[in-house]
Amino acid sequence: MARVEAASGVDAPTATVALFQLITGHHESSAIHVAAKLKVADLLADGPRKVAELAAETSTDEDSLQRLLRLLVSSGVLTEPEAGVFALSPVGHHLRSDQPDSLYAVAMTLASPGHVERWAGLTEVLETGKTALHDKGKAVFSEPPPEVIALLSQSMTFFSTYTVGSVVGNYDFSGCSTVVDVGGGLGSLLAAVVTANPGVRGILLDQPFLREATKKHLANTEGGDKIEAIAGDFFESVPEGGDVYILKSVIHDWDDDRSVEILKSCHRAMRPGARLLLVETVCPERFDDSVPSRIAARSDVMMLLSSPGGRERTEADFQKLLETAGFELSTVTPVRPAWTGVQSTTLLEAIRR
Repeated sequence: MARVEAASGVDAPTATVALFQLITGHHESSAIHVAAKLKVADLLADGPRKVAELAAETSTDEDSLQRLLRLLVSSGVLTEPEAGVFALSPVGHHLRSDQPDSLYAVAMTLASPGHVERWAGLTEVLETGKTALHDKGKAVFSEPPPEVIALLSQSMTFFSTYTVGSVVGNYDFSGCSTVVDVGGGLGSLLAAVVTANPGVRGILLDQPFLREATKKHLANTEGGDKIEAIAGDFFESVPEGGDVYILKSVIHDWDDDRSVEILKSCHRAMRPGARLLLVETVCPERFDDSVPSRIAARSDVMMLLSSPGGRERTEADFQKLLETAGFELSTVTPVRPAWTGVQSTTLLEAIRR
């Protein structure tokens, strides 16, 4: 059959196609999640492979797997150099679980059926203003199972690892002897700080259920031997004696009242003149379709669904919270995390009054 060419000779997608792609975006994320679950990217690490080989190693139906892989080719995650032969694209490389810049754990968590189901409750959240984590007006939390903790830890490590360079490279820790990371997860950021500043020691505070994962991570991380890991509740108390207190991606998890409680807890532990460093996404006053706006908007709605009262904030919002807690906002520095390549994270320094 002869191919009929478009009259203009240009095959240009329409605005309708653009909207269609947005509407069906969950098709691609679900396919990526399944590919991660099957470790397809790991199986393609050494080069292109036939679908029959991949089906045998993943214990899947060959025809069904080929259809999934072709969806991933159309999404730019894989390539098909020959019919029925598949390979990783530069994008797909990041789905390998054995790479430092792996998004495998992110795909396993943020594209999982459970996470998609949470987004399915968006209408109810908009109607009530409350997430599934609310019960009779109170926030309800439960400790995740070990396998979920492991994946969440890996996800946090990715975002921390590829943000730490922009923090260490754009903030002056000179003159400090002790840096306290409040809610510091596995300690990737704090380890980078103490490594880049030889005279500095670190204190890491986070929840008890992360204790074992934190110890293991620090034991295998440069600078980990200069960090004291403490389990605790930052609403109750924060370690004293620090020159700089870091809160990275903590305040956005909470409503204004609880955020002020966290800031006041830090304030009580700090001496006058000590510095507080917030590392957060800062919303623009007006949104557009730029990468920073996309990151901020997605994170903001995810907070709406995932955290009771959590939200992303503007610079003015942060200034109000800080002043209420007894701090004075001193500098605001947008930075470029390595994983985004654009100014999508902001360092907000405040001085304890």
